[in-house]
Amino acid sequence: MRRLLKEHILQYWVIYLTLTGVYLAGIVFGAIGVGALSGTESTQLIQFLDKLLTSQPTNLDSSFLMQLAREQFIIMAGIWLLGLTVIGTPLIYLIIFIRGFVFGFTISFIIGVKGLWGLGLILISVLLPAVAGIPLLLLGAGIATIFSFLLLRGKTAGESLRREFFYYSLATIIISLGSIAVGLSQGYFSLLGVKFLNL
Repeated sequence: MRRLLKEHILQYWVIYLTLTGVYLAGIVFGAIGVGALSGTESTQLIQFLDKLLTSQPTNLDSSFLMQLAREQFIIMAGIWLLGLTVIGTPLIYLIIFIRGFVFGFTISFIIGVKGLWGLGLILISVLLPAVAGIPLLLLGAGIATIFSFLLLRGKTAGESLRREFFYYSLATIIISLGSIAVGLSQGYFSLLGVKFLNL
């Protein structure tokens, strides 16, 4: 499995390199976006952050976990659907950029507001789940982009198209299950982060 994944990434390294670049660009623009906030907007976001932190559940509530899992599923399902269209690639890249922007904005804003405590919160609640979440997101976007290119180039037809669709869907299901697991683990790490912040 690991060998197949390595060969896949090496074969389509240009696609994964560009997706990574788009994600990193989103992070940079997200961090810059914090500095562009007005005083009123910053105050409102600080109030929202404080309210969000105080409203976090103190235990692993099933509805909270289901919400996190559902968010991951919706993102991966949306990327899968876009991969089924010949014009879906730009939108896939847009999703990756937005995810990067949100990631960069969140990190920059929380650290800017909470200082060292915010850094601890980010390390526990955001960065630890991101170690697995970001590669899965990029992998899902990568195979969707590849399948979209196959349709665009018209290199698959008949039995070949059905086979490629089967592999594409199977890979998406596996990646989605991994993403859902990351979403569920994020609930646990969020609790740890809030407890750390309240020490």
